[in-house]
Amino acid sequence: MESQTLLYPYSKKQSFPERRFCTTNITMKKLTLIKLLIILMTTISAQNTFRLPFLTTLSQNDKAIELAKMKISVFVVENIATTTLEMEFYNKNNRVMEGELNFPLPNGVTVSRFALDVNGEMREGVVVEKEKATQAFEAVTRQNVDPGLVEVTRGNNFKARVYPIPGNGYKKAILAFEQELQGDGTNFIYQLPLNLENTLEHFAVKVEVVMNKPIIDKSVHPRINLNFSSERNSYIAEYSANQVNLDTYIAFSMPRPEELHEVLTYRGQVSSDNYFYINLDVQKEEREKVKPSKLTILWDESASAKNRDIQKDLAILSRYLQWMGEGLLEVKCFSNTIHAVRRYTLSGGQCEELINFLKSRPMDGGTNLTQLGFNTIDASEILLFSDGISDFGKQAAYQFICPVVLVNSSGIADHNLLEYIASASNGFYVDASTLTGDEIFDRITHEQKRFIRSEYDRSQIREFYPSTSQTVMDHFSCVGIAEGSKNQLTLHFGFGNEITESRTLVVDNTQRIDHAMGERIWAQKKLKELLVGQDDKAVKEHGKKFSLVSPGTSLIVLDAVEDYVRYEITPPASLRDDYYRILAMQSKERQQSRAERLAAICSEFNEDYTWWKNVSDFRDFDFDAEKKNEKDVAEEEEFEEMLFMSVESAEYDEAPVSYRTMRTETEEEELSESIMYAADMTGSVAKEASSAIPAATVSLQQWDSDALYMSDLKATDRENLYTTYLELKKEHAENPSFYFDVATYMLLKERSEEGLRVISNLAELELENAEIMRTMGRKLAEFKFYEEALATFEEVMKSRSFEPHSYIDLGLVYADMGEYQKAIQAYYTIIEKAWDPDIIDRFPGISLIVLHELNTILAQHKEGLDYAFIDTCFIKHMPVDIRIVIDWDANDTDIDLWITDPRGEKCSYQNQDTRIGGKISNDITQGYGPEEFRLKYAIKGEYQIDANFYGSNKQTGLNNVTVRAFVYTRFGTRDEQRQVLTLQLEPGKDGSYTVGSIVFE
Repeated sequence: MESQTLLYPYSKKQSFPERRFCTTNITMKKLTLIKLLIILMTTISAQNTFRLPFLTTLSQNDKAIELAKMKISVFVVENIATTTLEMEFYNKNNRVMEGELNFPLPNGVTVSRFALDVNGEMREGVVVEKEKATQAFEAVTRQNVDPGLVEVTRGNNFKARVYPIPGNGYKKAILAFEQELQGDGTNFIYQLPLNLENTLEHFAVKVEVVMNKPIIDKSVHPRINLNFSSERNSYIAEYSANQVNLDTYIAFSMPRPEELHEVLTYRGQVSSDNYFYINLDVQKEEREKVKPSKLTILWDESASAKNRDIQKDLAILSRYLQWMGEGLLEVKCFSNTIHAVRRYTLSGGQCEELINFLKSRPMDGGTNLTQLGFNTIDASEILLFSDGISDFGKQAAYQFICPVVLVNSSGIADHNLLEYIASASNGFYVDASTLTGDEIFDRITHEQKRFIRSEYDRSQIREFYPSTSQTVMDHFSCVGIAEGSKNQLTLHFGFGNEITESRTLVVDNTQRIDHAMGERIWAQKKLKELLVGQDDKAVKEHGKKFSLVSPGTSLIVLDAVEDYVRYEITPPASLRDDYYRILAMQSKERQQSRAERLAAICSEFNEDYTWWKNVSDFRDFDFDAEKKNEKDVAEEEEFEEMLFMSVESAEYDEAPVSYRTMRTETEEEELSESIMYAADMTGSVAKEASSAIPAATVSLQQWDSDALYMSDLKATDRENLYTTYLELKKEHAENPSFYFDVATYMLLKERSEEGLRVISNLAELELENAEIMRTMGRKLAEFKFYEEALATFEEVMKSRSFEPHSYIDLGLVYADMGEYQKAIQAYYTIIEKAWDPDIIDRFPGISLIVLHELNTILAQHKEGLDYAFIDTCFIKHMPVDIRIVIDWDANDTDIDLWITDPRGEKCSYQNQDTRIGGKISNDITQGYGPEEFRLKYAIKGEYQIDANFYGSNKQTGLNNVTVRAFVYTRFGTRDEQRQVLTLQLEPGKDGSYTVGSIVFE
């Protein structure tokens, strides 16, 4: 008889009613099937972290790009399932679009394949370092060709950037991932949600299960039945249909094998090693733990807490307190730091005051778990409610003196960190998003059974994972590499150091199976331990070797072999011959190009120094007299023309003598000498000739947003700003500019703690968005939160070290912190690093701006600094009276710096050198800046500073573009003064924004 697997109707808005079953006259087989169906339905409803990928566009004004066709392939070996989604998206818009494909995956599941339609053929993605993939993707996108990129953010949330999606056309993508199937004590269960809002043009499913016959599961209202048939060593089912609406789950189950004694190995495909994988049923065992007499509750109230099931968390806590009965309670509410601490005495298992207090707490701010100081908490036990996503401020190592029980009810979480904290503290982690309330309560009130250790011949088995103790329930899985023919492996389980169960198995390495499954599961489990160890280099190398998308690696698809060569990304096999041939040719060219670039920078810097030495000093020049002379000359020319016309009309035979030539020789020489003296005067002469140095006053226009929400905030008294903000946040929670504006206003009103919490929301708004992170870091630095700013810029550096601006941000904040050695090293990296040609082309002249910063540090803090590594060509100090630098947060965006001097002359990209010696750097038109204005000798009067939004080729994460302006007077001298301003320019509004002015008197 053929077995069937079903797609069960299910909607997020529905809940499954509690059912009672009468067992009279029901056969044992039917009862088992009904029980299995209930288990399936319960497991599916709890598994809320698994959802189909969904595609979004950058612009909210465009039509949605819909999934039009989908084919699903599921391949199952033992309890390992590989799911492949073949998707075609349709763009209803008339223009080419870029889309972002998002798909959160459960704990322990990672993407193993990504392919994209390139010129009608499916091009496989290759795994590279995350930042290199990002750099290549962005550079190739600017060429309007076909790249694709898959990366993972915190919380095991994967996203793929897809470009281009043709107007009124299709784009095809393939995505695959692997998972270990769980279930009950009898069966492994597979489920995949299919919740789609639109109708699919075509839908198909193929399921193949190797060596394990699926069970017949019948739903009450089947949507789609998959009929399995036996083919060789597999069971296969297929289904297809057109014009399908899906609001269901694919779900099927397979019997667990009988007790395991021998384990086969799998031949590696990436390496020549032989890998074994063990999934073992373990006797479920637990002990009621000793009730804590002193409990510390750590309550995560960060912005991401909105993804948690707070009601479920509170119910768990209430039930736990009831079980605890009596004792001392301490609760700490935290996000970017600890915001509130309360202490209570628990009596009779009730503490409504505590529960009500937690209900009243706002969910706001970024998260910093290291602020909690686990090793300073005096308690019998710590109960931590959090998703584990620690994304703000400096992260430090964790130390523990008491066990931590972690409860997470969010579908998006850093499971690796939560499991690490549990293991390192001898506590345990409960993923409440996949469990019922009873299951959670049972686990947190009992001492859980643990895998304690393993025993084996280390000359015959190596790289065994897990390598540390961990909690187990009713099953345990492990992996390793086998060297000998047959090796004995013993696994010990129990409580603490007490062993209550041991299992001995034989790893049979004599009959190796040619399948990648063993190697890939081993690679995934090793990756999990590397992530806990926070060894970024090891994570990247491991991910690249075994093609795993991780926090340090991404999957990328490029169009041309030249693009793979340019970024030294090993391409798919079909392009490798051409890749290695071209790479060998270009290696010498790259070395020569770098040397030529350094020589060019040296030459440009020398030219800049020549300008600085020879620039004229107009501080004592009489411009009023010059204007009078210019007026006199104009009048002379007018009189001369009239005279000439008069003479011509009189029909003189000889032309008259010009009025200009009638001026005395003395007058002509005096005028010429006056002009030449001002034009040719050198810097040294100017210093001798100038009068006393005029005083400088800087006035910056503090950023004042005209957003409607700011009117409400400004109408609030200082003490109630945060309360008003929380009300406004209900409507504007997804708007990054809202946090920027509100935080700026609060910080200016000296509400520093609240302002810091508000700006930290940017860390959680869109995980790992570098533009948003830069904006947050710069705002933090502006208000002297240097430690937090440094941590932010270091995080940006991990993903965007290919941009010089990451080093500039670090150099600036290091200098502000007095870390001058680190500052000059960051700056000099920009000079000597072999930058990609795309960077050099987009940011011309950036090296000179950086050298001005570096040389000022050397001049002011030379003692104690090691600068022997700096080429002497680049050591030239050039102090100036005025220096203004702007940069901005948006890529592919053009912002212009304008300076209008007291004479009314504007210095800009159209007029880079002014009469009085003002000089502006190159025009940066494709993002970030910086642009710099310098004036060595400032004449008296007002200098107006403007930032003009010229245009953008992208919509930034902030919608508005955030501009940072540094205004220096007496730059590079002992009297140097600096003011900083950040402001936001709206892409939809033409014109400029006045940054401020400098007045020299």
